[in-house]
Amino acid sequence: MHTMGYRQSNAAFAYDMQPAAAPAYGYREAPQAPERPRLHVVTGAGREADQAVSPAFLGVIKAFCVLMALFCIVGGARVALSTATASVLNANAELSESLDEGRDKSRDLEVMNSVYSSTTRIRDLASGTLGMVDPDRTVTIDLSDGTTADASAASGQDAASAE
Repeated sequence: MHTMGYRQSNAAFAYDMQPAAAPAYGYREAPQAPERPRLHVVTGAGREADQAVSPAFLGVIKAFCVLMALFCIVGGARVALSTATASVLNANAELSESLDEGRDKSRDLEVMNSVYSSTTRIRDLASGTLGMVDPDRTVTIDLSDGTTADASAASGQDAASAE
């Protein structure tokens, strides 16, 4: 009966039991497990096997990124040079315009100077507007010799002769 309970239970056969320990009541032995194939280790690429992207593709992506960065740097340099050139040209245009205005003012001032310093205009203004007349005689002092005593003596003689 003892073995009957064992067969009727849900307990599994003990595969490590020896056939001599099995009861001789006509029961058959526990089935042998089929032999498993041996585990063979295959060497691989290690950490590189885990990569989802091939190294050649990554090289192409890196080269593309370097070329795009170089393109952006060259484009930025071109924009900077264009901006600097435009600002220099604008400054030159303003300077040229300023020089033209200065030349026009200079011409106007030269014309005004020649008109206002004309001796005939000065005489006409003096006689017509102010009622001045030309003097009967004039006194000339020559200071090129550099002596003040001679100049005062000459002015004293001219004053005495005028009386």
